[in-house]
Amino acid sequence: MKRFAFLFFLFIGFNSLAFEDLIFKGMENFTVEKKDGKVNIGFDYIIENPNKITVVIKPSALFLKIAEKDCGWVRIEDKIKIKKKSEAAYPFVLVGDASNFVKSSFASIWNLITGEGIAFNIAGDIKAGIIIFKKKWKVDYTYNMTNDEFMSFF
Repeated sequence: MKRFAFLFFLFIGFNSLAFEDLIFKGMENFTVEKKDGKVNIGFDYIIENPNKITVVIKPSALFLKIAEKDCGWVRIEDKIKIKKKSEAAYPFVLVGDASNFVKSSFASIWNLITGEGIAFNIAGDIKAGIIIFKKKWKVDYTYNMTNDEFMSFF
């Protein structure tokens, strides 16, 4: 009976708990590493968590575009804990197929020559939550890469 009461309280308590959206504010410390036919794109994502609980970002897939060219799906492979009531930079690593990045190379080089800059855009749903209670947050963020950051792809 105690177990049922605890589970009922847990269900009612978490069910009434409303997640506020995580606020994705920016990227910094951009790095690229190629290994085993994969590209690992690392960056620190500045995230504000207005919630009263720590939220865990689960493995998720996002769609990547560089210089307006599709680079395919990349994956967040590791769980990331976002501290409650905080704003901080969290390390993200996106893993994608290296062959998908070749397409964007020529368009990106043209943007470098013309001085338009290189837009790095990730979009999709990030899965997050606690225990069995999950939510998806829409992400559509564009970061303007520097020339040095773009050249790290090669």
